[in-house]
Amino acid sequence: MLPIFALAALVISPWNGHDLPTATQAAAKYRLEIAGKPGSTVQLTATGVANGWIAAFCNDRVCSPTHVSETIPVSGRAVVQFELIRETDDAPHQSGATIRSSDGGRVTVPRATR
Repeated sequence: MLPIFALAALVISPWNGHDLPTATQAAAKYRLEIAGKPGSTVQLTATGVANGWIAAFCNDRVCSPTHVSETIPVSGRAVVQFELIRETDDAPHQSGATIRSSDGGRVTVPRATR
């Protein structure tokens, strides 16, 4: 169980379970858990993605490239599917990322290989 802080706590792990309807089949998928004050909104931005790759934050309605705003529900926890997608044949075969929150939180995404 993640504690609730004044700052959002970010935890990244491999995605498990069914893909969201908005997910890309060829993507490396991760579970991004955000713990924070219920009702607060956190802006998340992905940086450090290799050229030719794109980062996307997905929920059951939409995938948002590079950044997203997430409102923390009453439970104090939100889960987003984070994807790294290799878009071009000449792109490096690996990419990682760093996810930063608007309140100063950050987490490093392990390198994906495609």
